[in-house]
Amino acid sequence: MRYLKAVAQDRGGNGLADTVIVHFYERSPNGIDELRHEAVAVDMNADELVDFQFAGDINFDGQSNVIDGYLLKAFANTFLQLNWFNSGESWQRTLVIAAIQSCQDGPPDGVQLNFLDRRSPVRKATLAYQAAGYDADGNGVLESFSRTDMDRNGVVDKADKALLSSMCRNFLAFKWYEQRESGV
Repeated sequence: MRYLKAVAQDRGGNGLADTVIVHFYERSPNGIDELRHEAVAVDMNADELVDFQFAGDINFDGQSNVIDGYLLKAFANTFLQLNWFNSGESWQRTLVIAAIQSCQDGPPDGVQLNFLDRRSPVRKATLAYQAAGYDADGNGVLESFSRTDMDRNGVVDKADKALLSSMCRNFLAFKWYEQRESGV
């Protein structure tokens, strides 16, 4: 199983998220999660738009190029709008994203977002809330979304659906889910 764990941090101390760190994990058959890649994006001027990013080969196509930077920037720009971040360098609040797949030889059936909160350094993270996007007809396009207050403003509206749709699309663009070549 592949998933990513993302964290947004307020390292500037101004009450706004300015740094996004994304870890790409893969669970091996023995149950150990292995960190396969790390990427970082930074918003220097508090406008919720990434100014610098360090993506590397974020779409795992064998080359690190402008496309990788674009993919990270798109993901991080949306994540910065979620109002799910930590003070300083803390990892108290994290977002874990994984593809929902009924079989590995086709596109994912959906994307699951789990917002986790660790109340203290010694406690295990607990699920604060979830959101998901679904591909109902198997055409590779997510058509339906859970009704979740993604921007945490107390109202579930079209802006929340747009944020959820963007988070799901951006995750799928990384292609960080199980894929098997046809006929293999």
